[in-house]
Amino acid sequence: MFEEATEGEPEPRLAVRHKDHEAHGASYTVTMIQKMLELEDYSGIPGYQPRDRRLLRDVFKAWLNEQFSAEI
Repeated sequence: MFEEATEGEPEPRLAVRHKDHEAHGASYTVTMIQKMLELEDYSGIPGYQPRDRRLLRDVFKAWLNEQFSAEI
């Protein structure tokens, strides 16, 4: 779905799993999550349903804030 950068240190990853699709969970880098938020496109997440949009957006924003505050 989204390409990862291959230079430098690996980015932190966030695992995302849907309760009905746990075996198909995936993990996403900061860059990938930023792109999903920018496009508001979460359709690449296994088990994603439109009703999940607000929850994913809130969780992703909170996780990104955590990542950026940890860098300071």
